[in-house]
Amino acid sequence: MEYDPLVELPGGDNFHDVTALFEDAAEDMHPGALLLTDGFTLLDAMSSFEIGEPRFDSGLALLDKSKPTFNPLAPLTPEEVCWIIDRSFSCEMEWHSGYTLSQTIYSFLYVHSLKEIEPDLVPGGSLPRSDNLRPLELITVVLRAALLGLLKCCDLSWRELNKGNVYDAEDWQSEKCDVPLSEALPVKYICKALDEACHWLETSAKVQQPWKAMLMNRLTLRKSLIVLFETQLSQPHSGLLPTMINLSLQLLHPIMTVTPSEPAPDSPARLAFDPQYPRVIVSYIPLHVIQLPDQAHTWALLKGLLTSLKNVNDLANTAELTTWEVAGHLQLWCPRPHSRFPYVRSITQSAFWDGVLVLNKFALKHVVVQFFRETLDISYDAFTQDIMTRWQGSAPPPLAQIERTMTQILIANIKSLWYNPPRRRRFCAKSLFDWHELFVVFMDVCVRLAPLQDQKQLDHVRRARVAVLMYRLSVIREVVLSGFQMTLYTNEERVFAYWYIVQVLEMHLSCIDQLMPGMSSNSNAYFELSYQLQFLTALQSLSMTIFAITVKKTTFSWRRTRLNFLRRYKWAFTPEYEDIDLQPFGHPNFTKFTTACESMQKDKQFSLDSIALAIEALSNVLMSPGGWAGRWSEERKKFVQKLLDVCVDLQRQLPSTEQALTTWDAKTLKWDADAHPWFPIFSGFPPAPS
Repeated sequence: MEYDPLVELPGGDNFHDVTALFEDAAEDMHPGALLLTDGFTLLDAMSSFEIGEPRFDSGLALLDKSKPTFNPLAPLTPEEVCWIIDRSFSCEMEWHSGYTLSQTIYSFLYVHSLKEIEPDLVPGGSLPRSDNLRPLELITVVLRAALLGLLKCCDLSWRELNKGNVYDAEDWQSEKCDVPLSEALPVKYICKALDEACHWLETSAKVQQPWKAMLMNRLTLRKSLIVLFETQLSQPHSGLLPTMINLSLQLLHPIMTVTPSEPAPDSPARLAFDPQYPRVIVSYIPLHVIQLPDQAHTWALLKGLLTSLKNVNDLANTAELTTWEVAGHLQLWCPRPHSRFPYVRSITQSAFWDGVLVLNKFALKHVVVQFFRETLDISYDAFTQDIMTRWQGSAPPPLAQIERTMTQILIANIKSLWYNPPRRRRFCAKSLFDWHELFVVFMDVCVRLAPLQDQKQLDHVRRARVAVLMYRLSVIREVVLSGFQMTLYTNEERVFAYWYIVQVLEMHLSCIDQLMPGMSSNSNAYFELSYQLQFLTALQSLSMTIFAITVKKTTFSWRRTRLNFLRRYKWAFTPEYEDIDLQPFGHPNFTKFTTACESMQKDKQFSLDSIALAIEALSNVLMSPGGWAGRWSEERKKFVQKLLDVCVDLQRQLPSTEQALTTWDAKTLKWDADAHPWFPIFSGFPPAPS
């Protein structure tokens, strides 16, 4: 752009060209080299850019030096100590929510003053004057015990999170900034400190009711959490866990009922938390000043955490893989409020597989055994015996390869249900090639088998091949539908996604039709396939209707749509597939999509019959047996009922004829993942409970 002399430049126009100076200075540097001043790193330079992540972005903010200096031994009333302990729980729950220790736990200044409040080290001559309403023991005994308990809970949680089930800097923040979390102190020592603090409160006349009981409740709750977290870490399948969780919930209830009032503006209790303090700590990432949530929200978070741990314990005692899948899908599709903490997702994965045993008691073969029992209603031994009896290949049958591959895929698939949604979607897309490889192995085995002598006998091997394909199609469905929940799609991409889902579900339903004959009509495997048949029929019918409506109301730029298609579905065109002769089933086809769009736009016979079919299918699902859902049957029915409500609302408000559709405003349709993860709603549709 040419320089306009009439435009005033910021800072004036007295500039000098210093290009030659920099070129001379860099003459001895190698390409890609970087010079930094002492104490200033590339990370510091990059930290000046905001990336849109509120946990990390810092911007420019000066430290507030107008506050009085924090004195850890400043006398406090029982109510002020109670308030401080409550707010320390807020720090802890915000760390569990994904913020850094620096922004949360380390903003609690008593964390950095443990030595100063150690009762045996407090110098008598330097103590501030205290009165009967503000005994020093409230700090050196009660608050110190609560602080040690807080740090030990964080330490135990940190150890679980650091197992690798969830991802550092993505799900949680591990950086400790060289601040100890009581790692060297044993649990028994801290529990003893909490007991001694409770004993002092119980026997001392310096603290009156109701604060005596309120403080003891909080200390007892902290002790129960320490014992719970330690047991979860060392014995995730302990039979004592339900009792521990219920005890913590019982202790939390009175605390949620009565809370202390806010301290006065000039109270020393307010100085105990400094959201700007993390800026003086050496950190590897830029820090954003956060405000702690209100106390009611904190207790709701803690209650949600404990309730989620109850669900984990129920799952840990469930041997059926399909039940794990049902529970995992439900918490992905319609997560309960305050339920998807990284800690809970890590504990769940640890409970399923600890790297050695499945569910802490089964060998890896259990995964394959359950696959055949739950999907095909046969034993794994019957499957292997069928292969050995009919095998005609020159080399031994690849049973070891099948078992090893199935074990790896199925374990990884179940663990991925507790990944964060973007990582779960990426995992599913990558795992499709593994499923295809497994399907090819089954195809190769089928070619080398002798025909069945009794044609009425079930061909277990070919049915297993269909089951593998069915699982692969379900993963494709997850990849596509998760794009709606994560709001990834443009208007044109939504049209393609709904059309593609219809095609994938058609193949999936065909697989179910091949598997159901020959099954016992009283088995859970049969009930589960019956459920899937009705549910997927409803999904297909509803997707077909949304496709028909959106394609008629969307103007396509085919060049841009194709580029988006290649970008969004790149997982289907990876080079690995070229190394296998058998073409994968269920992959997207852009040419067929364009043909379907042209055909639909020319079709003048529009109706809502497909929605009526979806409503009928979902109504049948609500009346059907639970299959392998187990104790999650009611929760799954709630999800189905929510989808049924969406169908009824769409049937009531969508145009029912081609003529009405031409004048209908498509902008009234809203895709809101909080209302429903996959399908649009109209304004005013009941939102998801918060």
